[in-house]
Amino acid sequence: APGDVASELGGFFTRHRRLQKERDALLAERMRLLVGVNEAKELGRENAELRALMQLQARPGQQAVHAALLYKGHDWFAQRITVDQGASSGVRSGLPVVDASGLVGQVSRVYTRSSEVTQVSSPEQLTPVFVERTGQRGLAAGIGQGRLELRYMPAHTDIRPGDRLLTSGIDRVYPAGIPVGQISRVSRSQASPYLRVECLPLAGIDRSRAVLVLIAAPQVTKP
Repeated sequence: APGDVASELGGFFTRHRRLQKERDALLAERMRLLVGVNEAKELGRENAELRALMQLQARPGQQAVHAALLYKGHDWFAQRITVDQGASSGVRSGLPVVDASGLVGQVSRVYTRSSEVTQVSSPEQLTPVFVERTGQRGLAAGIGQGRLELRYMPAHTDIRPGDRLLTSGIDRVYPAGIPVGQISRVSRSQASPYLRVECLPLAGIDRSRAVLVLIAAPQVTKP
């Protein structure tokens, strides 16, 4: 009987070790498959983003430089990113930068092979816009932390949450019609003749990896 017990215990531990190895192999295979699925999803997202950018590039009277995000500034409040195209690609300070969803910001500093972009949500940025639904013009100001506000809207203005803001083009910096933001909240104050209009950027400021730097096409003069 003691011999039978010892044999049974030995067989149990052998089976237990084999099952542990099989479990570990299955867990490793599961992790490998999950990584593959995540990579495929990420590639699909990037491909969709690139297709949308190619459609933007086809706008008449406009040239564009494809750029990829290198890194985001260490100072969150600075609201700046760095892209991998610079003066050698024709990029210069002041040019608008867009992604597949809308306006990302404006080139603020240029190096030979990279550029710094100040995001539209930066407190340094003011963007002339109009409300897509009504045509009402206004000024979108960055207030940091990925947010905007629409300034100097009289209290009687017809504006509501969900309205989209597009570039008006009157500043001759941004082409007209680029999506900028969406109204998230409208509030009134008896102490002010203006509405407080809060907005969220439409561009994937913290998500986009591919962007376009927009360059106005040279004008062709007829003899």
